[in-house]
Amino acid sequence: MIFSLEALKAAYGDALLLHFGDSRAPKLAIIDGGPRGVYGAVLKPRLEALMKNRKRLKDGRLPIRLVMVSHIDDDHVNGILAMANELADATGQLPYQIQSLWHNSFDDILGNASQEMAASLEPLVKNVLATGTLPAGAALRHVHAGLVMASVGQGRDLRLAARKLGWDLNQEFQGKLVRLPASGPQPIPIGGPGGMTFTVLGPLESKLQALQKEWDKQIKKLGLAQALARAAEYADTSVFNLSSIVVMAESPGPGGTTRRMLLTGDARGDHVLEGLEAANLLKDGKCHVDLLKLPHHGSNRNLERGFFEQVTADHYVVSSNGERFDNPDQDTLEWLATARRGTGPFTVYLTYPVEEFRFKKRASIQKELKAFIAAGKKSGAYRVVCRTPKAASVRVDLGDPLSG
Repeated sequence: MIFSLEALKAAYGDALLLHFGDSRAPKLAIIDGGPRGVYGAVLKPRLEALMKNRKRLKDGRLPIRLVMVSHIDDDHVNGILAMANELADATGQLPYQIQSLWHNSFDDILGNASQEMAASLEPLVKNVLATGTLPAGAALRHVHAGLVMASVGQGRDLRLAARKLGWDLNQEFQGKLVRLPASGPQPIPIGGPGGMTFTVLGPLESKLQALQKEWDKQIKKLGLAQALARAAEYADTSVFNLSSIVVMAESPGPGGTTRRMLLTGDARGDHVLEGLEAANLLKDGKCHVDLLKLPHHGSNRNLERGFFEQVTADHYVVSSNGERFDNPDQDTLEWLATARRGTGPFTVYLTYPVEEFRFKKRASIQKELKAFIAAGKKSGAYRVVCRTPKAASVRVDLGDPLSG
């Protein structure tokens, strides 16, 4: 059986391909599409390459069991919106056959009218997607706020494009929000009977209710646009990351075993732990998985050392090139290495070669990554695998090797 995760080169964002099922004809799920430019430059060519394997096709099209947008930040939703818009404008037979879209738009999460939202945001984000910046002199947190605010409109547009294409939106949740309900988790078959399942660990229904209450309070106090700008400035407390979809993907392994991937979007570490506890996946306060996609590209605003002590993995995936927000933070890497000291070997996967990491305000980022890699080699505690420069992705095979 195939159970492989491809982390595409998605700049400072996430674009993941999850392959599963029969090794002769693997099935596919897409989790996030990266920021501007990633769909055309990376995701689309990779999907076209997969279509060369005729065993993957059905009636000449590539079946995609699920497209999931973990949350509406630009660096996750942009590529999926670009794909949807391209397909919506296409004529003739579409290349992909998408069964289901999991997507919680901002309007759905917090109940704001889309036209009101668009009108309030337009003067704030008119050029931010094209330039990646706000007016000259704006602080970095304001650049991030602008990108996040722009993604509100992208989330709305994706929902509209999905309806035009006839995609089933959140069909496994009866068209409602994808979340961990108060009644508890329920594994959702993604790969058919006896195949891969997704268990949603976040957002928690209780958190969304509290978020709604707080958001309504902020709008009443500050007004819609000002409340949104303030929320977007703080990546670890914004409505966007607090509502990030977190899933545990599980696939049958040999001898009755189960392989597990924990896919976290940009969720906060403490919220991931709450979801694991609600799903009864913490044993003595700990959970071990085969693969962990680090939350928020390894940002120290979402994690702490204790998270890595409670959630351990054989494989850790970090999707980032350091651009814009300097992830992964040095603190995060040190917390991971310290927490795992003496617990057995593990592997860290980077979606970019060290030489391609860039961040103006952290000129030492390459030096720090090299030191982290060297420390792993010296101690033998871990190894680091970087995407090779010409490859589209770095890949982790938890089952049979993926051949195409």
